[in-house]
Formats: sequence, C-alpha cells, structure tokens
Amino acid sequence: MHYLAEHQTFDSTAQVNEAVYEHIKRNTYELNDTDRQALKMIARYAVKFSGAAHLKAETLAGLIEKSVKTARRALNKLAGLGIVKKVATTRKINGGKGANIIVILPVSNSSEAADDQSTMSNRGQAEKPTESTVETPKTKNEPSDLIKRSKNQNNVLDTATVPAEALKGALPNEIYNAMARYFDAEKIYKYYGILLRAKASVDRTIRLEEHAEPFVEAWHATIMKAKSHEIKRFDDYLYAGFRKAAWTVKVRLNRGGSLMERFRKAFESAE
Repeated sequence: MHYLAEHQTFDSTAQVNEAVYEHIKRNTYELNDTDRQALKMIARYAVKFSGAAHLKAETLAGLIEKSVKTARRALNKLAGLGIVKKVATTRKINGGKGANIIVILPVSNSSEAADDQSTMSNRGQAEKPTESTVETPKTKNEPSDLIKRSKNQNNVLDTATVPAEALKGALPNEIYNAMARYFDAEKIYKYYGILLRAKASVDRTIRLEEHAEPFVEAWHATIMKAKSHEIKRFDDYLYAGFRKAAWTVKVRLNRGGSLMERFRKAFESAE
C-alpha cells in the first residue's frame, strides 16, 4: 500500500474541493490571498490520494510564486486554523528530516485538529515520521492576472468552480449583481468581506440595502482601473474605495439628521 494512502481523508477530488471551499468561506477574515492560493495548490497535489500531498516548502513556494519563508508561514497558518495537518517524514537513505506530508482535513474536524496542532506545538513533539523517498513533481508557475482570466480560470481549483448564484440572496441585490458580472462565489465572498470591513471602519450601522449605490460605484471604478492596469494592488484599492463610499453615506446621513433636528426645533418653537 502506498504510504500516502493511510493519510487519505476524502473519497474523491470533488470532496476535497468542497472542503477547501468551505474552509475558505469559514475563515474568510483570517486567510489572505497567499494563504488561499497555498491551500488550493496543496489541493491540486492531493488528488491521487484525496486529501494527502507530499510537498516540499520550496516546491509550494514556487507554485504560489512566493518566498520559502512566506510559503512556510502560510502553511503554518493553515495548520493553526485546523485546515491542514502536517505529518513529519524522514528520508529513507540518511534518516534526515524529509518534506512534510500535508493532509487537508474535513471541515467538521477542523476545530479538533487546530487543538491537536496547538498541543503538539506546545509540547514540541512531532508525529511519528513516515519513511518516504517520493519527490513531488514540479510544475510551471501559472499567470495570475486578476481581470483577464475567465470566471472558470479565476478559481484555481479546476475541478470545482463554485457558481456566483451560490451567494444570491445572501448579499444586497445591487452589490451581488455588480460582483457576479466578474467573479464566482468564492471571490464574491472575499470582496464582500472587504466591503464589510471598510464599512465597519467608518460606521458599521450603515445599511447596505438602503445605501448600496456608492459602494457599487466604488466597485465598478476599481474594476475599470484594474482592467486598464492603473492599479497594482486590487484589494487595497478596493478597500480604500469602499471606505470612501462609506464616508459618503455617513456624511449624507449626518446632514439628513441635522436637517431633521432643525425642523424639529423649529416646529417646537412654533408651538
């Protein structure tokens, strides 16, 4: 039996992809773009033995086009959140430390796994090493142009692109319609999270259902800037645009409140 078979956590690639999507959705505020990309790349290698992959940090770094240090940091965060589990291995020839087996965990086990990872880290103990001489095949880095890719290509998991309709009804209609023109559910969930954080930084009481227009305008402005290659960091520019929209709404509300207060005082004095 292949050594990875004992670490398999799913019955099919489809189940792996569903778990990855659910992990990303549940941890939308904890995971950044690099963390998400790392998880998706791990999933790509966890196909033959669904959920288990043997990846060097150097290989993962190349796949996500980041430094080895950044790749390790992303992997440690995924493990800390209970999304993956790292299993230490030893080299068969010289007995040295080998690349970790990375196991994608089912969502239902994520909290328990996080506790296990934390406990092991505190004790400074690793799991029993597994002997292996298998090297993970290297692949070419892929382009990552945010706007140019089609909706299917926008999801790194080739086998399971989640349709935008999955979030229909969960977002204010105007905002959902604006975002669904360009992205699938996973990206919509991410960018809606950016919108909520930007709004909360100004005034979390603003009701998007009643004041969607400035946020939709900010969204379209950012998309146009990205298409014309005028911005380098899409997420940062989007956050700033949403924050400006929130201030626009807040100023309108304050003006309306002041006007109503003046009317109230004038009415009381007339009495």
